[in-house]
Amino acid sequence: MNGAAPRTARRVCAQFIGVTPRGQAVGVVGPSGGWALPGARVLFGQDPADVARRAGGVPPGTPLSAHDVRSEIATVRDTAGRDVRVHVDRLYYTAAVDAQASEGRPTLPLERATALPALPAAGALLEEEPQRPASSLRRFAGYGIVTDAAGRILLSKIAPGFPGEGTWHLPGGGVDDGEDVRAALVRELFEETGQRGGTGELVTISHHHRGGQTGPHSTDTEIYAVWVFLHVHVADPVPLRVTEAAGSTADCAWFTPDDLPHLRLSATARRGLTALAAPIAP
Repeated sequence: MNGAAPRTARRVCAQFIGVTPRGQAVGVVGPSGGWALPGARVLFGQDPADVARRAGGVPPGTPLSAHDVRSEIATVRDTAGRDVRVHVDRLYYTAAVDAQASEGRPTLPLERATALPALPAAGALLEEEPQRPASSLRRFAGYGIVTDAAGRILLSKIAPGFPGEGTWHLPGGGVDDGEDVRAALVRELFEETGQRGGTGELVTISHHHRGGQTGPHSTDTEIYAVWVFLHVHVADPVPLRVTEAAGSTADCAWFTPDDLPHLRLSATARRGLTALAAPIAP
């Protein structure tokens, strides 16, 4: 008996949910004949929202709303009959569609839409992307807009030697293989600040693509990241402390909203805080 561990693969997909004027989600008939949600794989450097628009067949620039993020773990067989453990992070977007667009297609309440099978299925995502011509780094990460009952916002300070050193950053970081973005954020929050918090609403989904960056193997690295921003509430703050050893966090502190314009913020923090369309609430 072969006890070798299966090959692993990480993938990101963008899913499209059309929403009718009556608030119903529109599905499609999947390959097996059941209802499914349209979607497509997000390749290196792509804007996930653009991928979702193409998957949904709507024009470029159609307004989308980030609706949810879910992780799917599946073991499938490749063409050689070998097991492959596939971790898919699925990004769900909604867009308004007219009644004509839903004619003859299944509709259901929006809250049930993310339970539908999402396309493409894990088994259709085994092909590897072409190798990048130079050093590259891909990252899927979750960051928190972390608040307490007093309305303060918790930030962490990037340590020397790391990109963005000395700037104030949102707690969070990379999602490990087999880990859900919300679980990863709760873990990172404790490692960087010593706080326990509960994740709340999705704020936004963004992406970052830049060349000529310092990476683990080269000072000329092409970096592509998908960033997921979530509300996190700390109901019972405890004394702040950085619990990770020799990590990317040098310090952490609570700030009032009025403090933020006077801080040196990381690009990630600016992106997440700017995306807030409504007041932060517990």
